[in-house]
Amino acid sequence: MRKSLLPSLFLVLFWSVQVFAQDKTVSGKVTSSDDGSVLPGVSVTVKGSTKGTTTNAEGVYSITVPSNATLTFSFIGFVTQQVQVNNRTVIDLQLVSDAQELAEAIVVGYGTTSNIKKTGAVGVVNSEKIENTPFTSVDKAIQGRVAGLQSAGGSGQPGSIQNIRIRGIGSMTAGADPLYVVDGVPINSGDLTRNTTTANALAGINPNDIESVSVLKDAASASIYGSRAANGVILITTKKGKAGKTKIRFDTEVGVANIAYLSDANRPLTSSEWRELTAEGIVNAGIASDITAAGALVDQNFRTNNGVNTNWLDEVTRTGTQQQYNLSASGGNEKTQFYFSGGYFKQEGTVIQSLFNRYTGNLNLTNKITDKLTLKANLMLSSTGQKGPGTGGLFANPVLTAYFLLPSYSPRNADGTPNITGPDFPAGALFNPVSIAEMDKRKTSGMKGISTVALEYQVLRDLKLSSKIGLDYNNYEEDVYNNPFAGDGRNDGGRASRLYTRYFNWVWTNLADYTWDITKNDDYVLNVIAGYEAQKSQQYFSNAVAYGLPANLNIIVPSAGSVYNSAVGSNSDYSFASALAMANFSVQNKYVLSGSFRRDGSSRFGSNTRYGNFWSVGGAWNIHKEAFMTDLTWIDQLKLRASYGVNGNAAIGDYDWQPTYAYGAGFNYLGATGSGPNAVGNVNLTWEENRPLDIGFDATLLKKRLNVTVEWYTRKTTNLLLDEPLSRTTGFTSFKNNVGSLQNQGVEIALSGTPLILGDFTWDASFNISMNKNKILTLVNNADQVAGAFIRRVGEDYQSFYVRDWAGVDPATGAPQWWIDQTRTEKTSTYNSAKQFIVGSATPKAFGSLGSTFAYKGLSLDFLFYYNFGNMVRDSWANYTQSDGYNATFNRVAIQLTRWQKPGDVTNVPKYVYGGSSASNSLSSRYLYGGDYIRLRDISFGYTLPSNIVSKAKLSNVKLYVRGSNLWTWVKDKNLPYDPETYINSSTNLDIYLPKTFTGGLQVAF
Repeated sequence: MRKSLLPSLFLVLFWSVQVFAQDKTVSGKVTSSDDGSVLPGVSVTVKGSTKGTTTNAEGVYSITVPSNATLTFSFIGFVTQQVQVNNRTVIDLQLVSDAQELAEAIVVGYGTTSNIKKTGAVGVVNSEKIENTPFTSVDKAIQGRVAGLQSAGGSGQPGSIQNIRIRGIGSMTAGADPLYVVDGVPINSGDLTRNTTTANALAGINPNDIESVSVLKDAASASIYGSRAANGVILITTKKGKAGKTKIRFDTEVGVANIAYLSDANRPLTSSEWRELTAEGIVNAGIASDITAAGALVDQNFRTNNGVNTNWLDEVTRTGTQQQYNLSASGGNEKTQFYFSGGYFKQEGTVIQSLFNRYTGNLNLTNKITDKLTLKANLMLSSTGQKGPGTGGLFANPVLTAYFLLPSYSPRNADGTPNITGPDFPAGALFNPVSIAEMDKRKTSGMKGISTVALEYQVLRDLKLSSKIGLDYNNYEEDVYNNPFAGDGRNDGGRASRLYTRYFNWVWTNLADYTWDITKNDDYVLNVIAGYEAQKSQQYFSNAVAYGLPANLNIIVPSAGSVYNSAVGSNSDYSFASALAMANFSVQNKYVLSGSFRRDGSSRFGSNTRYGNFWSVGGAWNIHKEAFMTDLTWIDQLKLRASYGVNGNAAIGDYDWQPTYAYGAGFNYLGATGSGPNAVGNVNLTWEENRPLDIGFDATLLKKRLNVTVEWYTRKTTNLLLDEPLSRTTGFTSFKNNVGSLQNQGVEIALSGTPLILGDFTWDASFNISMNKNKILTLVNNADQVAGAFIRRVGEDYQSFYVRDWAGVDPATGAPQWWIDQTRTEKTSTYNSAKQFIVGSATPKAFGSLGSTFAYKGLSLDFLFYYNFGNMVRDSWANYTQSDGYNATFNRVAIQLTRWQKPGDVTNVPKYVYGGSSASNSLSSRYLYGGDYIRLRDISFGYTLPSNIVSKAKLSNVKLYVRGSNLWTWVKDKNLPYDPETYINSSTNLDIYLPKTFTGGLQVAF
C-alpha cells in the first residue's frame, strides 16, 4: 500500500507544477497616461527570454507566455514598465511619459547623467523658462536662472550681444566668454560683425526650439572640453521627437516696447532751462555783467527766443513693436521619430531705425535602421536681418546727438521738410539725428546653419559606438551708407561700404560608450566614454569702401562711388585635434567617483606648446543612502560632492604665436605692393590654465518640497596672456607672453521648491544668490597697468576703478573738490593736486534672482526678480552732459539745475561757468554711481482652458497669457543717469535703451 501511494503522490505533484506553469495567451491594450491615446509599436517581451511582440496600430498586443512570467513593456518616450502575469489573460496598461524622467536627466559633456550620479556643478534651465520669451536670444533668456552665471547687456539694440561670465572673469586679454555647444557642436558665438551695430550669433537660434540649457561650472563637468572650458561651458540641447501620436503646436505673441529705465536727473534740459543756465554761466565767466545782457547774448547766438522747444530724446525714441509666430510638429513610432518647426520673430527697438527679424526652420530626425544601428540627423537654419543706428561717438548715433543738440533747434523746417543742417545747427558740429537716421543706412543680413549627422551602433547591450559630424555656418553681409549732406559722410561726398564675413566650422566626434554593471544588480556600475574629436574653423572677410556717392542711394553698392578708398580682406583658420576619456563609477548609488582626461592639440600654438593635457576628478557621497539616515524621513536626498581639475583657454588670435607680416598701403613703394613686420610672435606661447576647486552640498527635503544647493569654489588662472615690453630696437614695443595670474573665489546658494499645496492651489518658489571675489595675483613685473578709468594691480579686483575721488563742492565758492589721497582727510580744488586711487569696482559683490509661480486650476502667475549689488557704474559721457560749462554749445541734463549758485549752497554740482575753468568734468569718481538695482525681469499671467472644453474642438491644449519684461526697476542711487544693467565693465555709452516689453500670447496644441 505504501509503495503504491508514492508514485501517485509524485504524479499529482508533477501535474500540479505543469498546470501552474502552463502557457497562457495574454492580450491587452497599451495607451498613454498623458492623453489616453493608443500606442502602436510598443515592445512587449518576456523577461529573461528573447520572446516578444509589439502592439498593432490600435495599441493591442497578444502573446503566449508562462502563467508566472513577467512582461516588459518599453517604448521610446515612455518609462519602461514590468508587469507580472499572475495567471491573468488580459492585461491593459497605461505607459507613463518619461518627461519627468527626462527632466531629471542632466545633459553634460558627451552624454547625460542623473542627480544621483552627478559629481560636478551644473545648472539647468528647461524649455518652459526659455520659450516664448520676449528676448531675441537664449543668453538673454537665462539671466537670473542659474547661480554663478552673470548675464548683462548694455544695449537695447534688438539682436545685440549679451555678456556672459561664469564664476567671475577668468582672463584679462584672451576671451572671457563661455564655450557654447549646440547638440554637441562647439559654435562661434559673440558679435561676429565688424562695421554695423552689435549682432549676436546666438540670435540666429530660435529659443522655442531649445529643450534645455546646461551650464557647466566646475572641473568635473567642464574639463572634458579641455582647452576651451576655462570660462565654463553652456550646452544647448534642441527639441527632438518622441514616439507616439503626432503633436502639433502653434504659438503667437505680439506686443509693444518702451524704455525700461530713464532717470529724471538725466533728462535733457528744455529751451528755457538751458537759456537760464547758459546766461548764468556767461555772467560767471565775466562775458556779460548781468543776467539780462547774458540772456540777450544767448538769444542772439542760439535763437532761444524763437519759440522752439524740441525734446530731441522724444524725437529719436519710440514705442517699439514685437511679434513672433512658431509652429512645430513632433511624433513618430518605435522606429522613427521627428521634430519639425518653423518660426518668425520681429522686434523694433526703442530708438528709431533699430530692428531685428528672424526666420527659422528646424528638422530633427531619429531613425532606427536596425535593432543595433540608429541614425540621428538635425538641420537648423535661420535668416536674420538687422538695422541699427550708429553707436559711440558717431554722428549717426541718435541718442548721443539727442543729448547734445539744443532744444531751440528744430528737427523740421517750416514747410515740414527735414532740417538737415539749417541755420539753427552749429556748422559741422552736430546734425539732425532724425534726418540722418532716415538718410543713412546701416543693415546686416545674416545666414546661420547648424547641422549634425550621427550614427550609433549598439555593439553589445552595454557597448555603444557613435560617430557624428557637426557643422556650424555663419554668413554676414554688412552694408553702411552715409549720405553726402550731413553726418559722417558729409566730407566725403557720401560714403558706402559693403563687408562680407563668413565663418565655417566643422567637428567630427567619435565615441565608444561602455557601461559595466559589475554585480548585475546596479550596485557597482562603471561607465566609460572614450573617443577622438577633430575640429576646424575658418573665417573670411572682405570689405570695400568708396567715396563720392549719389544722394538717395537705395542700393548700397561701393562701385557706385567715384573714388575707391579701400578694399581689404583676410582669411584665417584654426584647428583642434583631441583624444578624450571620462569615467563614472558608482557603488550602490551611494558613493560616486568621476574622472575625465582630454589631450588637446591646437594650431593656435607653436610646436613647442601645441599639445596640452586637461583633466578632472570628482566625488559624491549620497548621504541619504546610509543606514543611519533611515529615520530621518524628512530628508529625501542629501549629497556632498567635490571636484578639482585643470582646463584651459585658447580664445586668442589664430596666429598670435607666429611672426607675421602685413600687406597694404602703409608698405607700398612707388606703386609696387609692399609688406612689413606686423607682430613679433612667440613660439612658446601656451594655454591660459584654469584650476577650479568646487565643494558642493545638495539636499532635497520634506517629500521633495524643498531643494537646496550650496557651493563654495575657487579657481586660479595662470599663464595669463599679457603684453610684455620689448626693446624698441627690435622694431616692436611688446610681445604676448604667459606672465600673469588671477583668482576667483565665491559662494553660490540656490533654493527651489513648493512651499504650499492647498487643494488645486500650488506655489512654487526659487531663489539664488552668487557672491564672487576677483583678485589679480601676478602681472608683468608686478607693475600697475592703468587703462582709462581702470587699474590692473596685484592684490586688487580686475575691474577696479582708479580715479581721483570726488569730494563735492565748496559751499563758499562753488568750486569742485577732490580728496587729496585715499585717507580722505583733506580736500583740494586743484585737480592735479589730488592723487588717483581705487574707489570701487565694476564687479558686483552679489547678484541673483527671486521667483515664484502661483497656479490655481487653469490660472497661473509667474514672475522673476533679478538683483545686482555692490558694483559701481560709470557714465562715459557725463563729461559732456554734466560739464559745468565746458563744451558750452551742447545741451545739459537736469542734474545741472541743482548747481551751486550762491555762497552757502550745499550741492554736488559746481558753479556753472561758460567755457569751463575748473577741470570739474575731468576723470574722477564724480561720474561713478552705485550700480545696486532690483528689476522685475519677467512676469506672466496665463489661463489654460479646461480640457473638456478644448477637446470638443479636437484640441489638446489652449492657453492665453500676457507677459512683461523689465516692467519695474528700483535703483539705490537716484542720480544714476542710465539703465543700471550695463555691460560687464559697468560703463555706459549713450547706446540704445534697454526695453521693457508688454506682450500677449496664445498657445494652441493639437
